[in-house]
Amino acid sequence: MGEPSDRTGFTFGLPPSLGTAPVWALAREFADLLYTAGFQMVVPFKTYKALQTAILGGEVDAAWGPPLTCARIESVGGRMALRAIRGGATTYRSALVSRAQDTFDISSLGTGVFRPRVAWVDESSVGGYLMPRAYLRSVGVDVETAFLNQRMFGSYAACIDAILDFDADLTALFVGPGGLKETWRVRAPRLKLLAYTEESPNDGVVLSPKLAPDRADSLVAGLQKLIADPRSNATFTSMFNVEGFDVPPPGTYIPLLSAI
Repeated sequence: MGEPSDRTGFTFGLPPSLGTAPVWALAREFADLLYTAGFQMVVPFKTYKALQTAILGGEVDAAWGPPLTCARIESVGGRMALRAIRGGATTYRSALVSRAQDTFDISSLGTGVFRPRVAWVDESSVGGYLMPRAYLRSVGVDVETAFLNQRMFGSYAACIDAILDFDADLTALFVGPGGLKETWRVRAPRLKLLAYTEESPNDGVVLSPKLAPDRADSLVAGLQKLIADPRSNATFTSMFNVEGFDVPPPGTYIPLLSAI
């Protein structure tokens, strides 16, 4: 089903991670840039659930989506316009970590010897919640009983702080192709790697399934024109903390739904 015929320009949705004060100025510059590609409005969302609902319903035509949102939208007919490239890679993993001086490991979880307190990012975070929990289940850990408590801290940085401040004992972090040390640099020496999860596609620009095919093609062409220009590409990559983009094959994200 296409979108209402009286819609002319496009609407772009931004996730909660890009709605905070430090990126507002860049977001305004990004909105000006999108205007030249036919977008009339950039809409920030307070939650990932609200963003996903808006894409599914056609309230926004395109959005920067985390992997799980991209998977859900793609599974009902949405289309991936762009996928992020970071560190030369189009995928990432999650690393389960503790403090460098801690002595427990994954094999001890659920044995009753030690029940760590866990710091997660958010229940919708692939790298900070869903993938690590799926990994733990795959190695026989009961994620509902193995921990003293599980709390959401909202960001990877806050989870690291919780570990180092002794407010939690275990967390999961996004890691690029260079692993924990290269991704987290100065903070990595204070952390101990316990395990890596399987890989997930990076986040990217996903199109609403409500968008008519001809308008979807027009939208994608506008985005491709922007990233082909060095000046606008610099704004685009800075906005999403990436080094570039590719166009993933159809169906790239859907397997994530069964993996987690």
